[in-house]
Amino acid sequence: MSHDKISAAARRRMAETGEPYAAARRAVIREYQAAGAGNPRPGTQWFAISFSDAGFDRLTLWLDTLSGGGPGRSGVEVGPDQIRVRMGGFRQDIPRSSVRSVGRFGGGAGGTTGVHASRGQLLVNGSTDDLVELEIDPPCYTGRTLSTMYIKQRVNSLVVSLDDPDGFIAAVQGDRTPKA
Repeated sequence: MSHDKISAAARRRMAETGEPYAAARRAVIREYQAAGAGNPRPGTQWFAISFSDAGFDRLTLWLDTLSGGGPGRSGVEVGPDQIRVRMGGFRQDIPRSSVRSVGRFGGGAGGTTGVHASRGQLLVNGSTDDLVELEIDPPCYTGRTLSTMYIKQRVNSLVVSLDDPDGFIAAVQGDRTPKA
């Protein structure tokens, strides 16, 4: 959102609520970010990654925010052809045709948050709660980024923490029956 649009929206909010400009501007920016990283594509649904600020997760939250991620900017976009995962500097696109199943993740996250890839499983989480798993076949591959230690890794399974896991599962399943 450009400065002019933020300013105009803040002034409209000031007129409606009587808030000072600074408070109105912060509220406009917060609402814009909460709307799905600010710019969901037409025909897609945005699902925010859930974050915890307890214990060691505070450090991960701070680092994600520092790298342009964090609450309101990290999430999963479900489109008609692709599922796009975004968290800080990490990006992963998964073709919808490769998704074999989606559901709640029964395993644990190992008490860790962030982006982790191991033995075909990609874990993208800001919290250890409300985890959802996508089974992917044929597998896709991560890019060579700092988040993946510059190693291209196979992804057979994506586990992600979401604010609305049930909504995400319904969006991925859509009108299709899940593939077995």
